[in-house]
Amino acid sequence: MKRSLFTMTIMVGTLFFGGMLWAGDYHTGSTLVCNQCHVMHFSQSHGYSSDGSGVFTPLGSGGPYEFLLRNEINDLCLACHDGDSSRPDVLGADAGYTGVRQAGALNRDDASPYYDATGHTLDSTDPTPGGTWTPDATKGLMCTDCHSPHGRTKTISGVSTQSYRNLWRDTSSGTIVTYAVASNVTTRDVYERSTLADDHYEYSNVDLNEPDTTESGFGKWCKDCHTEFHGTVGGSEIGGSLTGGDFKRHPAAGANIGDIGGVQHSSAILFKTGSIDGGTTTKTNWLKVMSPTGDWYESATDPTISGLTPTCISCHKGHGNQNAFGLIQMANTGDITEEGTDSGAYKDLCKQCHVQG
Repeated sequence: MKRSLFTMTIMVGTLFFGGMLWAGDYHTGSTLVCNQCHVMHFSQSHGYSSDGSGVFTPLGSGGPYEFLLRNEINDLCLACHDGDSSRPDVLGADAGYTGVRQAGALNRDDASPYYDATGHTLDSTDPTPGGTWTPDATKGLMCTDCHSPHGRTKTISGVSTQSYRNLWRDTSSGTIVTYAVASNVTTRDVYERSTLADDHYEYSNVDLNEPDTTESGFGKWCKDCHTEFHGTVGGSEIGGSLTGGDFKRHPAAGANIGDIGGVQHSSAILFKTGSIDGGTTTKTNWLKVMSPTGDWYESATDPTISGLTPTCISCHKGHGNQNAFGLIQMANTGDITEEGTDSGAYKDLCKQCHVQG
């Protein structure tokens, strides 16, 4: 998300490292620079060059702060990630760093058009919808509740694997979202198509794999807070069955588009072509769904791709957008936006897969 909520300024990165292409997320490995976020004595008045020049993150007005931080966590992250076109902007309207943000936008002050109802709300002390986890009673929801500021790796099959967007929950059982850059690896959850920093967070450059056809990497991660919203087909959270049993909640894994059939379920032909008959179509927009083979339906001339599965971020922006619940209301045609399309409605989101209406 937001290339991690903590992607720091390119200016500072260039100051310390020179020009570089990022092959992954920032705030990890060689891009983990202590003094971008920490200060030893909370007294800094000039930069790190010998003549006192150089860019540094300003100190907050209420310090010193715990962990030698330059500011309170959310304000520190937003010092670089709000209102600056040189890095990912995670709060409200995009300052212009990228095109359509993969995770959309957080909200903070219940202000139009990014109201609290539109996604994750910084500083909120409200309990998690569909779960029991609650943020810090004083500081509320913080960036570091979802992202590790130092990056996070996990050894998987003997390989040390970095978590996508530094996603990490201290309360989790070690769940990470794996990813590959430039060359797809279908055993990882996410595929970033480009090594260029400017492209990493752009919606069109991010695709979703499905290493386990019964599970979702993102679903498992979101479940750590939203515990009732994700589970196996037939389980207590989702219910239903792949033979036509009715679901209690929308599945986010384990049920492919069109596999069950029948007018009360989804249609692969409708998703692929925009038409229940599968005829000639002008459809140009598809929601991001998981593929076990690394093949996503992007052309109405190819009706053969199967096994496509929706997950949480197929229908919701991870941070939020200008729609309630961060929903992606995407019409079959039109320019793609963080809200879906300019003309999109709730019905258009549902009718990406469902035939009713």
